[in-house]
Formats: sequence, C-alpha cells, structure tokens
Amino acid sequence: MAELAHDEAFCTSCGEVIKEAAEICPECGTRQKPASSGGNQSISDMRKHELEKIASKDKTVVLLLGFFLSPIGYVMIGKLGYAALNFFTLNYLLLGPILVPIHCYKIMEDAKDELRMAGVEGY
Repeated sequence: MAELAHDEAFCTSCGEVIKEAAEICPECGTRQKPASSGGNQSISDMRKHELEKIASKDKTVVLLLGFFLSPIGYVMIGKLGYAALNFFTLNYLLLGPILVPIHCYKIMEDAKDELRMAGVEGY
C-alpha cells in the first residue's frame, strides 16, 4: 500500500493517490468529497460517546476475560451481538480463547484510532 504524504489522500473512486485539496481525481475524473477542516473527521456526539466507552476499558482485564470467558470479553466492550454469537455457537470452547482477545484488542485500538482522527483530546 502506498504511503501518503501529509497533503495526499486516496481517490474515493479509483483509489489512486491524489492531492488532498483536489476536487476532481486526475486519473478517473471523479469529483471528490470536500475535505473536512484541518484533516480531522467529524463524528457525532453519540458515536464519540460509544467510542470513548470502548477505548476507556482496561485492556488487561478485557484480554484476560476474553481468554478465560470469551463471551464476557465482548460484553466488557459492549459488543453483545458478538458475545451471544460466541456463546451460542460454543466458540468459547474452540478458538474463542485465542480469537476473542485479539478481536477485542483490535476493536479497542480501532476506537482509539477513530477518536484520534476526529481530534478528540486524550487519545
């Protein structure tokens, strides 16, 4: 994958690297969405609150619970659908102890990354 400079972005249609300020992609001619101010993404207050709840969890506790009690790891980060799926498919007896901690860690890191990209302080 190509590395982006601070003033570059990917075309929303063809994926080519273009200047962030470009209104039209020089490769495919597709009009780009206007860039938000300062390069930060804007997120709703509800989404911000949801991400902060996930990102603020103690990783050690979530990872240990995900290992020993797989569905509870998902419950800790508010992913009840994943917890139910993990429980009813008996995945906690199979690959759950391996996959659930990794997945929970990824979900928590993605939440922090999204908050950083949105310019929320402390992440």
